[in-house]
Amino acid sequence: MNFLKNYFSSMLLIGLAYMIYTRSNFHPDFISGTATINILELSFPIIWVFYTVIALYIILLVPYYLTYPYASKARLALRYMKRVMIGDHTKNEKEKTAVLAIIVKLFFIPLMLVWLTNHIVNMMNNLSNSYRDIELLSTDFLNFFNMHFFWTAFSLILFVDVLFFTLWYLIETPFFKNTIKSVEPTIIGWAVVILCYPPFNNMTSNFVSWYSTDFPSFANPTVHLVLNFSILILMAIYAWASWALGLKASNLTNRGIVTTGPYKYIRHPAYICKNTAWLIGGIPMVYVAMTSESLSLITVLFWLSTWAFIYYLRAMTEENHLSADPDYIAYKKQVPYKFIPKVW
Repeated sequence: MNFLKNYFSSMLLIGLAYMIYTRSNFHPDFISGTATINILELSFPIIWVFYTVIALYIILLVPYYLTYPYASKARLALRYMKRVMIGDHTKNEKEKTAVLAIIVKLFFIPLMLVWLTNHIVNMMNNLSNSYRDIELLSTDFLNFFNMHFFWTAFSLILFVDVLFFTLWYLIETPFFKNTIKSVEPTIIGWAVVILCYPPFNNMTSNFVSWYSTDFPSFANPTVHLVLNFSILILMAIYAWASWALGLKASNLTNRGIVTTGPYKYIRHPAYICKNTAWLIGGIPMVYVAMTSESLSLITVLFWLSTWAFIYYLRAMTEENHLSADPDYIAYKKQVPYKFIPKVW
């Protein structure tokens, strides 16, 4: 009976999620997007990835729930919704955590599946193009870097980052010790996260202008190479942070405290590295503002700082949430620096 309740509760939520995804424009790329692997001359709808994930859930949840002795999060969430519908507002922390955890997963899973698919395809296409023009590596390195090296490395870095988050939004089990212990409890904590992701970041961009680019161009070849290599190094540390999180990677949740990788040195390596890379990407616009009468330097610096401040708020709300965990209090004593070792 426990198996049937857990299994069919999960199937019901998967079915509801499918209806939401396919009947709204919440994640339009998930439904209408396609991916093309050039070397194979193969194009496929990204929604096929979703169908594959559903099929795997339908199959793998059978043996999983046959040996799972507790009520699943899907079951707890449905129990909570049933109680609310009949007017019972009794507080139950397990049910509340289950509801919030499922909302987190349902929001991020389609995004991660789209991004992971695109990063894999981009990585394969970039590797193929790099191999095709490999002679440029020795004859015209700057051109090779601009056309192939940067984007191949960048797509590989993003693949590593998104891979871990995708897997562990999809997989939560005591076996991997990545069970969600708690979910961000505040509105501001949720707001500063979801405003950075589609579709809400489109709304954010209407109010907070964007003056950075992933691959800035500089007239001096040496400056161009040094700064763009710096972006790759910063983003590689960013991906290293995701690697270190491993089984516990996800936004808005506490799945256990990680103290390895870059987290041995600072508490928020991903945020500081991503923002520093974006600031480097904003240097050309700073230069334009300094030499143009049509764009204010104060405007560019203000909006770059605003995006950095949004991520600072993400770090602080995350700390407030995690500080309810005694393990994180001990970690903060072990690693006292938030963003810069020995400084801050």
